[in-house]
Amino acid sequence: MQTNKRIEEEKKYWDKLAPDYDQFIEKTWKVYASLLLDKISKDVKGDIVLDVATGTGLVALKVAERTSKVYGIDISEPMIEEAKKKAKEMGIKNIEFSANDAYTLPFDNDMFDTVICNNALHNMKKPQKALSEIRRVLKYDGRLIATIVGIGESRKFKIVLSIIRFITGFPVFYKLNLDEAEMMIRKAGFNVFKKEIIKHPEDRMPILYIIAKKGDKNNFSPKNDI
Repeated sequence: MQTNKRIEEEKKYWDKLAPDYDQFIEKTWKVYASLLLDKISKDVKGDIVLDVATGTGLVALKVAERTSKVYGIDISEPMIEEAKKKAKEMGIKNIEFSANDAYTLPFDNDMFDTVICNNALHNMKKPQKALSEIRRVLKYDGRLIATIVGIGESRKFKIVLSIIRFITGFPVFYKLNLDEAEMMIRKAGFNVFKKEIIKHPEDRMPILYIIAKKGDKNNFSPKNDI
């Protein structure tokens, strides 16, 4: 019962935003069109890819151009419906979208070559639960590509997001800088081998970009919180 309540609380905002999500992203982050989508697509390795918190499928549809099979999941059914509509219009057939919870992924262990979690971990109450599931479904030596809004890179960003959350209900639970984001991912049992801050000149806030590999099971100690 508590799980259902948590899911309803987390998806409420995204259900409402779904019809306007692409316009929201385009207005908020120019870096998506100029760099981020191509960058993620080129950093994907292997043939089977999972996009966690896919939204309207912006990243998943781009990645589908370069790999054999892509799965995109999101907690919001309206977001998934938008993604399916775009895939059909674009004629992309090697992609499968479904409404699922990132905390309990409906996939087998060691299934994916790459898992992407784009612009989402900071919006989750317990990102470590999602990261634990991502680690489970990744193949040995599989790759995680995570992007997180760099709210913690500036005190100004933290203040701005606090105001936005108060006014709109925008669900931001973690205001991380690059080092904090790296530590969160390492605590989940990943070996981070690339991290950087990327920002378009017109964007208000940067994006933290991290690539990591599934760590050694012998050195992994799961944690429930950041």
